[in-house]
Amino acid sequence: MATPQSVRYLNEIRALNALFRNGGMSRADLARVLGLNRSTTGNIIANLMADALVIERPDMPRDESPARTGRPGIHIGLDPSGARFLGAEIGVDRLTVVAIDMAARELRHESIRYPTFEMSPDEVSDRLTEMIGRMIEALGEADRVRGLCVTLPALLDPDGHVINALMIGWRHVPLKEMIAKRLAGQMPGLNLPIQIENDANAFAIAETYRDTVHRSETVAFLLIENGAGGGVVIGGRLFRGSAGLAGEFGQIVVGGEGFFVGRHKPGHLESYIGKDALVARYRANGADPADGFDSFLAALDAGEEAALRTASEWGRRLAIGLVQLTSVLNPGVIILGGTVAPVFRPVAAEVEAAMRREFLEGFPMPKVEISSLGLEGPALGGALIMHQRMFSIDERAIYASEQPITLFRS
Repeated sequence: MATPQSVRYLNEIRALNALFRNGGMSRADLARVLGLNRSTTGNIIANLMADALVIERPDMPRDESPARTGRPGIHIGLDPSGARFLGAEIGVDRLTVVAIDMAARELRHESIRYPTFEMSPDEVSDRLTEMIGRMIEALGEADRVRGLCVTLPALLDPDGHVINALMIGWRHVPLKEMIAKRLAGQMPGLNLPIQIENDANAFAIAETYRDTVHRSETVAFLLIENGAGGGVVIGGRLFRGSAGLAGEFGQIVVGGEGFFVGRHKPGHLESYIGKDALVARYRANGADPADGFDSFLAALDAGEEAALRTASEWGRRLAIGLVQLTSVLNPGVIILGGTVAPVFRPVAAEVEAAMRREFLEGFPMPKVEISSLGLEGPALGGALIMHQRMFSIDERAIYASEQPITLFRS
């Protein structure tokens, strides 16, 4: 049975969500959205203002339409500085940290080239926590940092343990515990909720968190870096599957040996479409790229024959994977992200034609788009996951009256 305290918590979360989605509103409008009287809504706002989570916004225009009676009310909005959230990405060849504010706007980011696949988990954790510590110090007011989500290309269990991160060579790594221990030693007294997330899932969250266009349909995401991962969002919610591992599109079996088998399972989709695979195929087509993938992209932009042929071969394998993905999920949109995604542009027509040939007549084609996010997409998604966590309702807290209920749950 819900207690008065849990009802207050529920209403505060609902109020924060309404203010976030609407960008601010008057107390009267908020009361109507929440279905509460003005007195109750006033108490909710007072509590949130006391917690430095919302502020009055006299800069916002007041509603002075003829239908209104009485003096127009001052708008209430989220206090952008009321909370900060951090996201970090452990990539194959880079580390990234992003900070966002209460309004989910990016405040700062730092990204460095780093050969993760050559380093031990301890070395990577040391370097990443140094970056996180610098970010917290640069933000100031460490007590307002309300969560950290670290993302990486890996199969994970619910406790933040890495089961298998094939692309960086990690198996059975207690990553959450390692990050928490290092942060505690670096910044004693910091009580920071930590979550570990698959990078492709975080990318999907980053793409859809503020999206209203695709909220009612199924959207599939394919994040293509050295390997390939994926995510599925249905009706605005991330679909995780029974063990939280849904969306491993890079493991779709295409057949053959792949273009590159060093850190992939031979014949799986990512062995054809990942960054390593593209560069290997480019070399097989007679090129000698001095700067690896960057050289390939430059040659592709210049219209070099070997690069165009490589992109076409890449596109044919991508089409096979997208056909299988589409046949199972029937998404309205497929969004490609990551370093390799721009290769799709010059072969988009080829990929679409190859997909159409495989579908039954009348089967709807999904729209394939390239993400507008930069390389920090997974890290940004991690920060947004922690933002979403604060703005979500913890049903266990509502019905466990013996437990204290706060907006910042560890």
